[in-house]
Amino acid sequence: MPRLHPFVVGHVVAALVAGLAAGALMNLQATLVAGASLAAGAAVSSIVCRWKPGLDAPAWTLAPVAILANPLMLSALSFMIADADCLMGNRRGWDCIAAALAVLAAGVCLLPPFGGLLWRWWKRRRPAA
Repeated sequence: MPRLHPFVVGHVVAALVAGLAAGALMNLQATLVAGASLAAGAAVSSIVCRWKPGLDAPAWTLAPVAILANPLMLSALSFMIADADCLMGNRRGWDCIAAALAVLAAGVCLLPPFGGLLWRWWKRRRPAA
C-alpha cells in the first residue's frame, strides 16, 4: 500500500478536526456532516495540489492552491457573491442566513491547509528512524 504524503495526511486530519469542532456548536448530525464535508473537500483539494504545484512545493504556492481548490470553499465564495447585499448590510433578515453560513464555512476552510503544511514540516524535521 502506498504511503500518503505528510501534507495530505495533515490537511485531511486538520479538516476533519475543524469540521467536527465547527459542527459541535450545533448538534451531532451537524458535527458529522461538517466533519465529513470538510474532510472530503480537503481530499479533493489535496488531489488538485498533487497535480499542479506538487505536494513538495513551497508553502507560499501550496497554501493558496489548497485553499482555492477546496470545493466547499468555492461554494462558500459563490454563496457570498450571490448574497453580496447581505454581506454589505443592504439586506437583512432570515434571507441572509446562507451568506452568514458561507462566511463561517469559508473561515473554517482556511485552517486545514496550514495543518497540512505544519504536519509536512514536522515530518521533514524529524530524523528518520
